[in-house]
This record gives sequence, C-alpha cells and structure tokens, in this order.
Amino acid sequence: MKWLLLLLALGPGDVYREFPDAKSMPPEQLAGAIRAESAAGEVSLALLRGKKVEGPVRVYFGASIEGPQGRIVSPRNAATIKDDPVIRFEAEGDAELWAYFERLGSAWHRIAPEWKTQWVPDQPQRGIKLQLRVRRADGLWAVARQVDDITLERKKLSVKIFQAGNPGPEALTRATEAAWLVGEEIRPVALDQIGAPPEKGAALLVRFSR
Repeated sequence: MKWLLLLLALGPGDVYREFPDAKSMPPEQLAGAIRAESAAGEVSLALLRGKKVEGPVRVYFGASIEGPQGRIVSPRNAATIKDDPVIRFEAEGDAELWAYFERLGSAWHRIAPEWKTQWVPDQPQRGIKLQLRVRRADGLWAVARQVDDITLERKKLSVKIFQAGNPGPEALTRATEAAWLVGEEIRPVALDQIGAPPEKGAALLVRFSR
C-alpha cells in the first residue's frame, strides 16, 4: 500500500482508519466518516458503503470521533538539531514518526526516534518539519501537531545530492563518502567506483568535509 501522496495531505487533527481492502471494510466503522481516499484520490462515501470501491482506502472522521493522543516533546518549533538527533515523543498507543525535507523535491520519509541523518541532504535553514502519527488498539489513527522550522546544523561536513548521476571528479573535491539513492534505498558506493547509475532515476548522495 503506497500512501506517499496521501501523507502529504495529512494535517494536525486528522483522524482516520486505513483498510487494505475497501470491500471487506466493516460498515459500522464508517460511522462519523466525512470523506475517504484511495491511492487514486478521493472516493465517494456512498460508493464505499455500497461496496463498490476496490483496493486500499483511508477513511477520515470528523470532530465527533476522538482519536488517540500524542505529541512530539523535543525538538520544539524553530529548534536547531545536530546530526543523528533523538526525537522524543509521548503517544497513546503505537506511534510513527515522519520527517518532511527536500530530497529530489519534497516528500515525507518515515524515521526512527534515533534519526540517522547521515544521508539527508543539506536543507534550507528551518527547512524541516516533523510529524507524529498515533494508532490506538481499535485501529484509529490521529495526526499530532507538527513541529516546524527545524534546522539541521552541520559545521564540518555537508551532504549534496546529484540527480544526473556521476558528477565527475571536479565536483567531488573533498568528498568523503558516497551512496546511490534508488527509490528510498541507500546503497553506499566507493568514491573511485561511482561510474554510471545502477538504475534509471537513481541519484547520487555525497558527503563532503568542509
């Protein structure tokens, strides 16, 4: 199930349930629903109730449905973090952390509480957002308030991304490490063995000393 495009639409206060197959969704779990989305976009609640929607679906609920509670404790808004920070949070039930940062455009990326930022490219100042999603035992998800304007501070190194593949030896001056970015997979590569991209659309991540 790929929810990448839908994750971009998630905002603080959103309460929802996810179903891997709309046709097997219990009708009683639509009580309080205000809208629904599939991977292709918004779907009709009437069609959903009539079992005329196929595939995975996410159902959003209004204010009458109270979702699980959670919050990011640290960092706070406008904080400056070092490489590999620890994200601290409180959650009622299971929780997922997501970070929003620029990498070949803008996208959400699921992260661990001990966020390994080794291959996160240098960001604009205050260019990172963090989001916590919480899931209760009844399958209901809620989105906590975002933490905004985070700055990733690096004093002795930088990380750049090259979308066009091997940038050539001049662009790699002071490079210390490199890795191919293939989709969401990071594949380390020796600096003297970069060569051509391993797959179409692969980008090159490079760490430099300053």
